[in-house]
Amino acid sequence: MSATTLRTTDRRDVLGQGSEAQAVRTSHPPQPPDSIAEALQNRSARTALPDRVAMWIGLRLLLWGTRPVRGQATNSDLHQLHMERELHKRRAELELVQAWSGLHGHLPR
Repeated sequence: MSATTLRTTDRRDVLGQGSEAQAVRTSHPPQPPDSIAEALQNRSARTALPDRVAMWIGLRLLLWGTRPVRGQATNSDLHQLHMERELHKRRAELELVQAWSGLHGHLPR
């Protein structure tokens, strides 16, 4: 046998033994004593007061930090300004066409 074959065989033996040992350890996890298990099952699921206060403060800070800055235009304001500018531009183009065609005042707006 070569050295490579021996190393591969040894590695398989070690991995096989480790897997079996781990399978034995994890197949049935240890159970807590009966008194502790009953206490865990019977306790009420309630968050401690300091944790609830911390979560409340964190939520308020999150909401406060994501508010829009006063005096700065939001996306909806910018969209509205863009639409007004486009409308003004189109009206100017329409007036130019009406002036060139001599129909100024005859076409409905």
